[in-house]
Amino acid sequence: MRYTSVILATLLPLILNACKVEIEVPEGGSITTESGSISCDSSQVCTFYVTDINFDETFIAVPKEGFVFSGWSTKNRSFCGGKLDVCHLFTSGFVGNQALMAFLPADDEVFYLEPIFREAGFNSLFIGHSFFIPIANTMPLHTEAAGIKYHTQTTVFSGGSKGAPEALWNNTDKSEEIRAVLDAGGVDLFAMTYHGDYPELTGYTNWVNYALEKSPDAHIAIGLPWTPYPESYDSVTYRSASEEFHAATFHPLIDELRALYPDTDIYCIPYSGGAVELRDLYAAGALDDVEALVSDTVDAIHRDTLGHADDILYSVVEMVWLDAIYGVNLSAYSYDPGYNTDVKALAQKVMDAHDPAYDAPYL
Repeated sequence: MRYTSVILATLLPLILNACKVEIEVPEGGSITTESGSISCDSSQVCTFYVTDINFDETFIAVPKEGFVFSGWSTKNRSFCGGKLDVCHLFTSGFVGNQALMAFLPADDEVFYLEPIFREAGFNSLFIGHSFFIPIANTMPLHTEAAGIKYHTQTTVFSGGSKGAPEALWNNTDKSEEIRAVLDAGGVDLFAMTYHGDYPELTGYTNWVNYALEKSPDAHIAIGLPWTPYPESYDSVTYRSASEEFHAATFHPLIDELRALYPDTDIYCIPYSGGAVELRDLYAAGALDDVEALVSDTVDAIHRDTLGHADDILYSVVEMVWLDAIYGVNLSAYSYDPGYNTDVKALAQKVMDAHDPAYDAPYL
């Protein structure tokens, strides 16, 4: 039905010369057109007729504050079903298609255009290791500070390589814990991370299959942690190692998952870049908030040789997550982490440098 609706969105608009279109707008937003000639407010049902083959309108779903647009309804006879952006309806090219021409005198035909708005916060499930879960644990604080309502979450932690998706799948106790959350349904966002000991797709596909069975509309996020053992690199090689892995290995992993699940939003949280940006500032002598690259006794970027985050690194990557998941405008975000360094600007730099093809498509 979804694919039929998408075809209707491009072909059956040609049918509308004598047909009625009902715009059904749920609570949470409104509908307008690029021309401004048609609009419909929250909780209204608005009707219009298309009377000739010159109809051409692009419909835009506009969420209210506290809501986001999550696509067009796929119910029977709905236009643009499943699309996540604007809905273009037009009647040009209709002439000559007899099958479609038969609809012209059928003024009792009714078609629909219905946006889906949801409350802004996700019911989220985060699973992973110590380069991932501590950041997830700060999301309630930041979503509240950013005015994002109704964010809820569950986290499941296992340290080191045991926090990789495949390892968690194979761990009886952890797997049972994660499955219990998914079995309840209603998970909007399911986020996992990466560990080099498990580079294959197996763990990801196992969990995505299970998650989509329970919550078919769930978004899937894969978070890329920073490169471990930072003292093994100088600042130049640390950046190149991170960026090369991101482009050559991590994004292709997401490409493979997208190919397997073409109707599911799968995207990257590129928080590894936070460590890279801080490392460059430190190497340039421009990071006066820390005294060392690695230390467990003074302020540092990392608190141990493996590369676990110290406070300032957490502050940067938390901002990356907030932007990557919810599209928060960091320059306008009032939260002050208390550093001389503008950690929000660093996080914004990370997101600006990220290939937008791998950002969340709903933003």
